[in-house]
Amino acid sequence: MTNQAMDHFKSQVLLILNEIPAGECIAYGELAKLAGFPGYARQVGRLMKILPKDTKLPWHRVINSQRRISFAENTDAYLRQKAKLEQEGWTIVGNKLTVNELFNR
Repeated sequence: MTNQAMDHFKSQVLLILNEIPAGECIAYGELAKLAGFPGYARQVGRLMKILPKDTKLPWHRVINSQRRISFAENTDAYLRQKAKLEQEGWTIVGNKLTVNELFNR
């Protein structure tokens, strides 16, 4: 991918990411597809990984296609993502998102 194409990819992914409302989640592959880059799920994951820790973008709403947090359980990144998702109403068992209590009332 050229630098120009990579810049376009990044801007599209981050634009769509910014629009994901609280309480909703999206899979890496789904985000890539919406950005116009089907098949680029791993690149989306890499992009999420390099975001600054203090980013205002809702990176925590991006999960894998099995509705799981991709970080290894009990790592700092896993615990940060889990806490943010729980604040938005998600129940997480192990690393799997089960239900969003805020939307199931």
